[in-house]
Amino acid sequence: MMDVLSTKQLTDEQQALLPETEFYLEHYDALKITYLEADLHSDDEALCIFTSSHAIEACFPKGRLPDRMLNCFCVGRKTAARLEEMGHRILAVEDHAEALAGRIISKYPSRSFLYFCGSRRLDTLPDLLGEAGVRLEERVVYRTGFNDRLIDRKFDAILFYSPSGVESFLGSNSLGGAVAICIGPTTARAIKKHTDKYLIAETPSVEGVLLAVQQLLESKHEG
Repeated sequence: MMDVLSTKQLTDEQQALLPETEFYLEHYDALKITYLEADLHSDDEALCIFTSSHAIEACFPKGRLPDRMLNCFCVGRKTAARLEEMGHRILAVEDHAEALAGRIISKYPSRSFLYFCGSRRLDTLPDLLGEAGVRLEERVVYRTGFNDRLIDRKFDAILFYSPSGVESFLGSNSLGGAVAICIGPTTARAIKKHTDKYLIAETPSVEGVLLAVQQLLESKHEG
């Protein structure tokens, strides 16, 4: 039996990936998201960048239909899939911001971009594109706050999905010897300041994180 804490609420389908016969699971949202009114207007046919599902929720809340097709660049396959389902055109999708910036710089250096992001967005994209002279306008469409919660149980593995989630959790708690499982290298860079016991999911998705938990349990059985 492995005790697991997820710093993000999991759906029923996701919870089913960690069967109760092998895992004790607790999950909560370490972050509080407040959506803002999103302005999608652009005068110069700028291309659009989305790096999270929260930005999509802010721009297209339930009941709001897109008034035009957007040409989109995305971080994350699921982010791209959601936009594509809405009828938008996906010009590029990468697993990480560094790779997306590289694609933009190499193929679209003279175009203008709108970056729909949160209040605690990382500097990666703006810095890399700015250094390359790519025109970028940021539009903050949601605010990210911390959901402080004191955890009084020890866990074998704690699951993290963003640097902000790491900061929120560690603001009130310690890892206590748990293995930190991270959705990607950016989150891992935040966690390795606090521990060397961490793993990075092979696929940057919630399901990829849960697969890493399964693999961790298997490795313990083999050991």
